[in-house]
Amino acid sequence: MERHSALHGRHLEAQASMTTFAGWRLPASYPGVYNDPSVEMSEVRTAVGLSDASYLTKLDLRSTLTVAVPARLWQLTPGRGLITSPQPLTYEPSSFITDVTSVYSAILLAGPTSRELLQKLTTLNVRESAMPDGSARQTRLAHVNAIVLRLDHSGLPGFLILNTRDVAEHVWDSLSHLGARPFGLLAQQLWMGVSHGNA
Repeated sequence: MERHSALHGRHLEAQASMTTFAGWRLPASYPGVYNDPSVEMSEVRTAVGLSDASYLTKLDLRSTLTVAVPARLWQLTPGRGLITSPQPLTYEPSSFITDVTSVYSAILLAGPTSRELLQKLTTLNVRESAMPDGSARQTRLAHVNAIVLRLDHSGLPGFLILNTRDVAEHVWDSLSHLGARPFGLLAQQLWMGVSHGNA
């Protein structure tokens, strides 16, 4: 059974070309770019774009754990971490690890002006000196709770924004209203420098 992200309705409204990836129904690309992810990515490289990355595996961690690439460990507080991975993860079930993949939506904001746009929606200091690549922060963004992860790729700044599903559309709309243009999974893979393929 295919899983739909909390942003599925927004993708359909935008008439995105949909695909199935890792069991999720996601936008491969958006109209106006001739289904060419390189063209879509070039637009992100010149300004700012947003993409649905809700398929990422997300584990809430209350202990110490070592992870291997492509998984990443983000330290939220001294006693709490978050693991994200583009692939499913195998782990020993315990009271210290909780799978929150379906709890949180994940919006990728990327591009040379992503930092300036994000700053308009939060009091969190997202300047390079305050939040370098690999940083993780809990904050308020667009008046709702959010986890913001700094995730740079291909020479471009990027931010992974995690919210509970009930406010995902609100955050997506807030970013769009400020000028972030949506880009699909194919361009997202180009940005990350990987190719996951369809599942």
